[in-house]
Amino acid sequence: MAAASIDCDDNGGLTSQFQVLIQRSCSLLHHFDGLNWNVVKPSQTDGHSKTADAAGDNDNEAMNGNEENDDDDQSDSSSDDGMMMFGGGLLDSDSDNEDDLMMMNSGLNDANEQDEYYEEEDGEEEEEEDDAAMLKRASSVHVALLTSLSSTSFVKDGRELVQSLVSSMLSPTSTTTDNGDDEDLNKLITTISSVLLKSSNDYLPKRMSDERKRKIGLTNSLLAVQYLLHLLNTSSTSVSSSSSSLLGWKVVILPLLFNTTTTKSFNDTLLQTALLNLISPSSIKMTQDQLGYCQDVCQLCVLAVEQLTSTAAAAVGAVTSNHSRQSQLILVCDVLIRLYDGMNKLLGKQQQRGGGGEELALPTKCVDSVANAIHLVIVKVIRGICYAQVEQDCGGSNKEDNQSVVLLEPLLSLEAVRPVTGMLLPKLYPSGSVGSGNLKEQQQQTRAVELWNEILLLLSPYSEEVVSFDKRKCCRNWESVAPMTATAILCILLPSFRGMELPTVPATGDNNDNHASSTVCRPVFQPSVWALIRQSLKRCGDTDSFGGDGGDSGGRGTSLLSRGARDGGSSTFGYDDDVSTYDRAAIDQLLRRRSAHILRLLIEYERDTLLRSGSKKKGKGKGRQGKDNQDGRIDKQKRGDMWMKYVLCFEMLEMEIEIHLVDQVWTTVKELSSEASNLEGVNDSTNELPLIVWEDVASLLCRVLLSDAPTLRKLGLYRFLCGDSGIQVTSVATEEDQDGNGRTFMRKAESKCKVKKKSGGASVPITTVSVSFVLDIVMRSYDSIVGTKVGTNMQIDEGGQQKSEKVADLLSEFLSNYVIALAASSEDGSELSEFMTRILAVITTLKWRSLVLLFRAVATAVDQSASHKYTLEQETVRAAIKDMLSTFSSGGAPRSLQEGLRQDLSSMLKNAVPWTRPDASIVLDVLSLYPPQDDLVDNTDNETHSLTRSALATWIVGLGDGQWANNAAPVCASAYVMGEMLPFNDKIDILSGVNTLERTLGMAISLLCTLTGNASEMLWPAIFKGLQKPPSASSHKAIRSMILLEWGCREEALSGMGNGDIVTDKQNCMLPPPPNVEFLLNHAVQLLMSQVMEIKTSLGGRAEKSGATRSQASGQASSYIYTLINQIRVLHLSFPSSSSISLAVNAILSQCADSLKQPNSDETDGPIETVVTLTLCYASLSCDAKFEDAKELEKLLSICEAIMTCELSQAKGKSMRRDAVQALRSIFHYAKWGSLSLIVPMINEAARKQPGGAELASGSIQQIYEKILTSANEAVDSTPVIALPPLFACTTSCGEYLVELEDAGANGTSLLSSIKVISETLFAVLKEETASSTWMHMLSSMCNLLFSPKLLLHEYQNSYVDGDRDNMPVMESFEKLIEMGSALKPHINIVAVSYISVAWLGNKDSSDQDVGLAAIPYRDNIAELLVYKEPKFDESSANQNSTKDRHGILPQTTDGSSITRAFVLSFLSKLPSPENMSDVVLKELVHHIILKLIDACCLPPAKGKPFITGSEEYSKMMRSWQALCLLSRFVTSDIANEVAQKVFKAMSNLSHGQIRYFMECFTVQCTRKHPSVFGQSFINEIRRNDLSLQYVSSLMIIGGNLTVGSYSNDFFHSKSDKKIKEILCGVLPWLSSTQGFSRAIAQLLVYKLIPLVVDVENNSGGGAIEKDDAVLRSVYLFLQQNQDMSRVRVKQQSFFDSYDVDTACQFEGLLAFEVDDGDEASPVHMVDAIKECLADVYKEVHDEDAPEWKQMEDLLISAEGGNQDESVPENDELVNFQRKILPVDALDLRIQSLHENKKFNAAGNKKQGLIVCATLVDKVPNLAGLARTAEIFAAETLVLPNTLVKKQDDFKSISASANDWIDMEECKEENLLVWLHKKKAEGYTIVGLEQTSSSKCLTRFNFPDKVVLLLGKEKEGIPVEFLSAVDQCIEIPQLGIIRSLNVHVSGALTIWEYTSQMMKRSKR
Repeated sequence: MAAASIDCDDNGGLTSQFQVLIQRSCSLLHHFDGLNWNVVKPSQTDGHSKTADAAGDNDNEAMNGNEENDDDDQSDSSSDDGMMMFGGGLLDSDSDNEDDLMMMNSGLNDANEQDEYYEEEDGEEEEEEDDAAMLKRASSVHVALLTSLSSTSFVKDGRELVQSLVSSMLSPTSTTTDNGDDEDLNKLITTISSVLLKSSNDYLPKRMSDERKRKIGLTNSLLAVQYLLHLLNTSSTSVSSSSSSLLGWKVVILPLLFNTTTTKSFNDTLLQTALLNLISPSSIKMTQDQLGYCQDVCQLCVLAVEQLTSTAAAAVGAVTSNHSRQSQLILVCDVLIRLYDGMNKLLGKQQQRGGGGEELALPTKCVDSVANAIHLVIVKVIRGICYAQVEQDCGGSNKEDNQSVVLLEPLLSLEAVRPVTGMLLPKLYPSGSVGSGNLKEQQQQTRAVELWNEILLLLSPYSEEVVSFDKRKCCRNWESVAPMTATAILCILLPSFRGMELPTVPATGDNNDNHASSTVCRPVFQPSVWALIRQSLKRCGDTDSFGGDGGDSGGRGTSLLSRGARDGGSSTFGYDDDVSTYDRAAIDQLLRRRSAHILRLLIEYERDTLLRSGSKKKGKGKGRQGKDNQDGRIDKQKRGDMWMKYVLCFEMLEMEIEIHLVDQVWTTVKELSSEASNLEGVNDSTNELPLIVWEDVASLLCRVLLSDAPTLRKLGLYRFLCGDSGIQVTSVATEEDQDGNGRTFMRKAESKCKVKKKSGGASVPITTVSVSFVLDIVMRSYDSIVGTKVGTNMQIDEGGQQKSEKVADLLSEFLSNYVIALAASSEDGSELSEFMTRILAVITTLKWRSLVLLFRAVATAVDQSASHKYTLEQETVRAAIKDMLSTFSSGGAPRSLQEGLRQDLSSMLKNAVPWTRPDASIVLDVLSLYPPQDDLVDNTDNETHSLTRSALATWIVGLGDGQWANNAAPVCASAYVMGEMLPFNDKIDILSGVNTLERTLGMAISLLCTLTGNASEMLWPAIFKGLQKPPSASSHKAIRSMILLEWGCREEALSGMGNGDIVTDKQNCMLPPPPNVEFLLNHAVQLLMSQVMEIKTSLGGRAEKSGATRSQASGQASSYIYTLINQIRVLHLSFPSSSSISLAVNAILSQCADSLKQPNSDETDGPIETVVTLTLCYASLSCDAKFEDAKELEKLLSICEAIMTCELSQAKGKSMRRDAVQALRSIFHYAKWGSLSLIVPMINEAARKQPGGAELASGSIQQIYEKILTSANEAVDSTPVIALPPLFACTTSCGEYLVELEDAGANGTSLLSSIKVISETLFAVLKEETASSTWMHMLSSMCNLLFSPKLLLHEYQNSYVDGDRDNMPVMESFEKLIEMGSALKPHINIVAVSYISVAWLGNKDSSDQDVGLAAIPYRDNIAELLVYKEPKFDESSANQNSTKDRHGILPQTTDGSSITRAFVLSFLSKLPSPENMSDVVLKELVHHIILKLIDACCLPPAKGKPFITGSEEYSKMMRSWQALCLLSRFVTSDIANEVAQKVFKAMSNLSHGQIRYFMECFTVQCTRKHPSVFGQSFINEIRRNDLSLQYVSSLMIIGGNLTVGSYSNDFFHSKSDKKIKEILCGVLPWLSSTQGFSRAIAQLLVYKLIPLVVDVENNSGGGAIEKDDAVLRSVYLFLQQNQDMSRVRVKQQSFFDSYDVDTACQFEGLLAFEVDDGDEASPVHMVDAIKECLADVYKEVHDEDAPEWKQMEDLLISAEGGNQDESVPENDELVNFQRKILPVDALDLRIQSLHENKKFNAAGNKKQGLIVCATLVDKVPNLAGLARTAEIFAAETLVLPNTLVKKQDDFKSISASANDWIDMEECKEENLLVWLHKKKAEGYTIVGLEQTSSSKCLTRFNFPDKVVLLLGKEKEGIPVEFLSAVDQCIEIPQLGIIRSLNVHVSGALTIWEYTSQMMKRSKR
């Protein structure tokens, strides 16, 4: 080949050469000209031509290589992706070279003619070339350019020159060289550096795109390195082929790639690969120089890794990011792999040629050198990941400061282990190399032992000691990093190492000589390996959070890569520098899967070893010794089998989420549990497998109990609590059920796998289960499903009957049994003490419902086993009390649950071992949890309260020596009053609010005194100390005495005479307290009143500065006053006969009345005086103060009017602080509305009693009340929260009286206007008071007022009838409440509906004609409420249990999600019959509801599929039909035709059997009521021939009930009824139905109907159908005489006889059905019942006794079973469930190829070049089957019409998790043609599966490598418009009559044929 040459000027030859090369490369590769070429004319001088030719010849010789190399040698010169290497025959092999040279010469000739460079126009830029193809073409062009270079005469040594160039570029500060031409070399260095290090774009057009500039930069960098390699070949003495040697790697490529300054330029992996491909180690000729080069390259690689792992080296370099270090490490590994493969190929060639020892010596040394380098890199990477460097602290100057060290964390992250496991280890230790002899060599053995030593160090626990090598110590995240690294390496090493004898103890230094003296054994027997496996398998991740409420959320196939780091880890690699930021759940999942893989590798090898040893020793052992050896081998084999079962179970539970598949493992789990031992897990012997212990089984159970799928968690929990895991627990299941053979979860099909071995042995005792497992696993699993849509109910199919079981009940029983067993298992109670201590520590970690269940079960159990004591440390109890108080105060716990926890805690304390030296502060902390009963808003029942107090008393009395409480209680009371127990505050300030700590401590002391039984004797002395003299408002002693007096009264310990007893005289009149008590009460009242008067002092006065507003001032001040008033009320209630209290409050009320009537003359203190007066008035009224004269009503009205006129204005001359103003306003509103809330009921009562009250009511009372309502409506926003309840009470009292006045006709016209104001006010209060504990009481009061029968009827008559829909405040209020309740507050709906449903019925004295009138305006609301479903209760709702008092009218069986609609159903059930009902109610209310519901039921489901069970649509459909069943009695002739038409239309839709049950019941009831209408419709439908099977089944059930059931008399009036004949004609054809169920019922109907039509006894005819008499008679006789049909008929008849439609259409019956997981009714459908019947009949027929010869044969086979070959069973024979493969990809060990992206599937196999296009397939089962098939045969991609289909349940079920492992792509049909053409452009062949005139037979078609398989539509095939894009159509040969196959089957056959051809092709 003639190559053009390039001349060089003497002044700058090398630089000019390189610049010309760059210019021409850009021109040839990227199609633009106009550069300033230095063109050489074709006529060259002889010398130059000769030189050029010589250079070309030399280059060609170097490129062609040795001619004696075989084809493999030439193929070695290309990389994996087809890129040709420089020097590897590129010019001869690349077909584009001639074109490139022609283009180059053309560019040279035409260059001078170009004045301007080519400018690309917008939108006309050519399509960007693929990077790999571009670099391949660039390499070809560069070779052609380099061959045109002339020799450079002044270059004496090419190697020296290149080394100088490279070192100068990498070290810019060094500019001098040995060459005399320093200036030219510096210029060349600058030019090449600009290209290499900066990718200079100086020669490129400015308007060029950035992408093209990037590609030109890549090619320029490639050319620069090739140019340096070309210079390296140049020598003054000889021209060698060193470009093909490793010298180029050593001198040029690796220094550039490994140097940190070039990282940014060479970070493109394609460029890195292209540079490494320039030299092929396998194509060199091995010499001593090449050996040195190889060793130098290895040293460069090791030094590069040291730079990445050493802190000192890294400080100098520029590699700082984790990603950069990872990329550099991958590059080093790539170099070593290339070198190792090349040297091995050279060695293999020499061995094939039969070379001698000398010829093999150099390649062998090269291989060993590279292997040692790989080994060193592996070790350094491990250390760089797991160990922190320890450096000396430079700050210390003395020698003694040597102890001061600086700990530097590792530079490499966990990501760095993947190049080791994915690249280096598989090369150095290939799988199965044990048998090849490689590891028997000394060096290889030494490396293996050294690497094993590193692994043993990783398996060691964390230590603070410095490891001797490299001055390193364990990193701070050792617990995660070390096992992650160790498991990753073991997964790769064990296939080679598991047969080796390796040390069991790690060496402590670099010298591993101490291994010689250590114990050696195989890895399977090493304790440290088993410790790693067990610790990893039991890791559960972050159990505080789980994935989604349902479905799969990562339990299968996810890894650390896919889940990533929580706090933004690397998106590329999935790791971050800091392990603490990792997703702990992902790390633990990865460790579990790797450990399971390791365990499988070990057990499989051990079982194979036993099999081999057994076959060798078989027959050799004789006598007893031989028998012992055989028994020992059998025992070892049994252990191996058990461990393999364990692995199979673990992999199943780890990877599977299909419930019915997971439910198959429990027989094996139970077997493992029975084999578990309480011994240590690892034996002392080093040649036996460890025993399976309970902790191993617990790790197995964790996988299902803590699965990401909530349905699996519930399943596992249920199975565990039923004893199916082998634990001996008491459950509701029978022994047969516990074996797992009698139950099927969720009505799923049982496993088809044959159970070959049933579990044997006794169950494991319940005490074997550890405390941590119960609390951390079982309780956490239950806690995760509580309050979710998954629920805690299990639907069980047991013996053909569906039943519901509550997991909560099973768990409660298990916990009780567990506690009782713990109490009985140990005498010292240590285990029970541990359990009880742990319980008190989980208060804040569990949800409330879970916590209550736990405490209740445990408290019940400890009460039952009271004789067994346990210990609770005082500090443990203190911490528990703190947690409880914190949670209680957060407002998240319902009040009823709080009381339950208090009671259970008291039981636990009662049964604990009494404290010998109790701490009084801890005892009082406990008692602070137990306020008096009247302080609880939920009003706990007396029994619960008394039980709690009794338990506390028992605990208190038992403390210390039994007398501690009697001694401590009075001391604590006195110390409390005197300030010795709790210091006094410096100042009592109303703005500071109530001292909560002071009041809580006083309450606890009062309770302590009460529990001792001598409260009076202990409390009164302390109270006297503070109240023995008239106190002042600031007396701390008096205040605390008052607190003790208050709490003593609340505990009912201080009342009446002071000793807790109320004393009465003979007339049963209460006697007054004794004088000393009266004396104290007088002082107490004075104290309280003086504290009220303290308002003047606290809030008065001038402010020196304007203080900032305090947001809490108003609340604290009003709370303070609220406490004072409550104290006065408590004293009054406790001492009702006290004269001092009654006199005082009456006097105060009189003074306040006078003061309010007379305006305050002192304007300066007016506002404060007004507030004080109102407060005293409220306080006196709280104590039932009354006016003594007869004009009480007038005085009350005057006081009420005076209070309404009070205003809070700014005092003259006073400047008050802002916080004081806020406090004063708060107290004013609280006192004002509090006083009115008490005065208004007094006015109402007085008006009712006083003569003439009605007349007054029409005037002054009404006017005052209207003012009150208006003021209340305006004051809601400005009223403090604490004053809202009084405001609310005042409003409701006014409203009640106004409603009463409506009966008298006093204000009927304005009533609705007043109600509207009242409603607005009450809603405003509720909005502000949402967090109040009185909220539910206020809601009930509001509903009681608004939803009264009188008011509803008044609104109907005065607004609805008149058409005034805007004036309906009651209806508006109801709709507003329903709207409020829809947002997770169902208790609002329950209360509202419970009141209004009663009001709809009217008053008790209402006639039937009036019943329901008031409900007519609400008919649409009623229809919606009938399908309403309560959402799950909010666990934090404090009011969720406050509606139980409204449930009294509901049946006990009412489900919690149906309470609201149950009230509506109750209302409808109480309506009179249609005959007695008003026509208005019947038509406008009931008929309207029926038609609206049935219209909703007629809507077909979307996409023609039934509603998903548990969905909102399913729930509405179910509840609609249930309501219709109840309303069936109201279907009159007016609407019968319309209803019949719509019912049968709805019946034709697809729906679930549970819904169809109620649909059929409604139809039967309506047909009984209107047989002519519904009967004719039924006959018309049954005679149709286009019915679906589901529709037919419903018609058959209806027909069976009407003709042969108990309702036949209602349907047939006589035997001559014409309907009999018509039904018989309609049923006869269904005797041949393909549905067995319909056939069976049709046989019964025909059998019953024929005798009614034909005289079956008389053969002479005379029947109704004379011509067909004989046929009908023969059919009847056949049905009568056939035994099988007789059996079926008898069973079916019993079903129809017991079919109870009436119950299903009654109120109580509807609510009595069992509910499913979605809280919907789950009746046994007739279809299911008769299917079970048919199955029973079949079993009866076919399960008869076998003949005797068959029984004898079975006995003989059984007898010979013991002599069968004792081979190791296969894995499929060990377990009875479908095995689940743990994909290799799930171990996260591989690193993505540098050239490929996800070319391997999850199983580790390379994907095929097959894309299955199913865009035209629309049926989900076919798509799911294709997904499964495509994944099995490693297809590249599956194309779907919509990727959302993979979320559907049927797709998941049929695909069997294939959607998790195969890539799926979406392509719509409208985009298919474009997509096909795109794939053709990418090199794919489009193959269509279609029968055409040109189609080829499938077996005769040769598939290309890259294929797109296009599948057609189900019936039409591939449309014509897509056939144009198909390259070839193929068809499947057919031998039968049917001319088509299912599309999934066709696709599967074609996929297999493609796979078969590819497998045969790969073998060739």
